[in-house]
Amino acid sequence: MDNRYYFTKVENNLVYIENQEFSHLTRVRRAKQGDEIVAFNGDGFDYNLKINKLNKNDAECEIINRTPNKAVEENITVFLAMLKNEALSEAIDNVCELNVTKCYLFEADRSVAKIDNKKLDKLNQIAIQACKQSERARIMDIEIINKAQMIDLISKMENVFFAYEDANTKPNKFKGGFAVIIGPEGGFSLGEVELFSKYAKTISLGNTILRAQVACVASVSMLKAVRV
Repeated sequence: MDNRYYFTKVENNLVYIENQEFSHLTRVRRAKQGDEIVAFNGDGFDYNLKINKLNKNDAECEIINRTPNKAVEENITVFLAMLKNEALSEAIDNVCELNVTKCYLFEADRSVAKIDNKKLDKLNQIAIQACKQSERARIMDIEIINKAQMIDLISKMENVFFAYEDANTKPNKFKGGFAVIIGPEGGFSLGEVELFSKYAKTISLGNTILRAQVACVASVSMLKAVRV
């Protein structure tokens, strides 16, 4: 949504639109004092705002009201192996627009990419922009973990699925939230296949080999479709 903005600064009943959001508001939308906009800060609510004042570096806005966002939390987790920059950015954008709650990034045996805090900051910005596009108001959480932490997490979860290219089974109907494990560009190693198969239900995404960022969309969409 072009007229939807993310904010972090709140003082009493006033919200301040800053940084690139402010630039978009003034230079692209050419907003004026008195205009009304919609904004969010990640708490699950939509804020209807009225612009009181356009300052040099921010827009001071009055909160008219706030309402629960229409995108209900779905308790969906994606465990995604590290991907190269463009592929990873696309994958993060895709899963955020599909209303995924949390995305854990891990280094697989065949991952060729590394991630640092600078790249993580960029991915968080991509998630914010995806929230604007999809009109959700709670930002997908992105976290870097190792495989030991990953196994600890999935061992405590129900409905964990492992998308594997050589699998031949489709998921059956199930209830509740779910998690799915997606591999890197080079696929999973045999050791990882053996490991993840102990803790997750192995599923096929079809007869063709999908790029990782496409597999994210295919797996989440498939699992949402069979969930009851």
